Order: sequence, then C-alpha cells, then structure tokens
Amino acid sequence: MNTSALLSSTLFLVTLAVTIVGLISIVFPFLPSIPVIWLGIFLYGVGTNFSVIDANFMLLISLMAFATIFLDYTTTVWGLRKYQGSMTGLLGAVVGGLFGSLFGIFTGFVVGPIMGAIVFEMLRGRDSVFGIETERFTIIGFIGGTIIKFAVGVAMIGLFLWKLVSHSTGP
Repeated sequence: MNTSALLSSTLFLVTLAVTIVGLISIVFPFLPSIPVIWLGIFLYGVGTNFSVIDANFMLLISLMAFATIFLDYTTTVWGLRKYQGSMTGLLGAVVGGLFGSLFGIFTGFVVGPIMGAIVFEMLRGRDSVFGIETERFTIIGFIGGTIIKFAVGVAMIGLFLWKLVSHSTGP
C-alpha cells in the first residue's frame, strides 16, 4: 500500500470515528452531536482538499446541520414557554437525565429527567405540578428531538458515504 492510499484510509477511518462519536452523542444532550458529525465530514473535505467533498455537498450538509440545531433550540424554547417551564427545570431535566443514565436507559430517558426537573423546579420555589407538566413536554421533546437528530445524523453520514462510493466508482 502506498503512502497516499495509507493517508486516505487513515483519514477515512478518523472521519468515520468522529462521525460515529457524533451519532452516539445524540443521546447526551450536553454534547454537540450534529456539529461533531459535520466537523468529521468537513475535516475529510479539508484532508482531501475538497476533491471528493465539494462546496455544494458541504453546503447541503451545513444546511442540514443548521436546520436541525435551529429546530432543536426553537422547539425547546417554545415548549418551555408553552408549559411555563424555566431554564432551571430544563437544567434539572438534563442533570437528572445524566445522573439517571448511570442506572440504565429507561432511568436516563424517563425517570432521571422527570425527577431532575421536579427537584430543580421545587428548589426554585415552583409548585411540583408545574415541574411535572413541564417534564412531560421535556420528555416528549427530548425523545422527539433525539429521534430527529438521529435521523439527520444518519442521513448526513449516509450521504457522506454515498458521496465517497460514487466518487470511487467514477462516472
């Protein structure tokens, strides 16, 4: 194997590892999952002088990433306002989810965020009913957002792999 092929293979493996880490990090709300996937694809483009990944492809991937991040942020803010939640409750849901994930998937996705939001809202001086109502949206929003981010992340990685395969087979 020549040096160029070795560098290309190494770059591909590093890119694949970064994008998979991004995909896995989707279930952790404190990690920038979609931007990590974007970064992996961008680094591949830089590493190949954008010979495979061109400007149009990067624009498509960038728009997908930006739209997903924007949608995730706006729906979270909308839900907090609709259910009279607070950033304190959202922080509690995140902390509870992280703590709960140490005890399993169900605890991390359901029990931890609910308990975290309720505790943080109560510490803030809010009635626990508001915490529970807010948490219903937080759980639905988190699961829905996770599904959407996962679908977009898989689509971004799939498009990247498709671009590589179509480039290697030629016209």
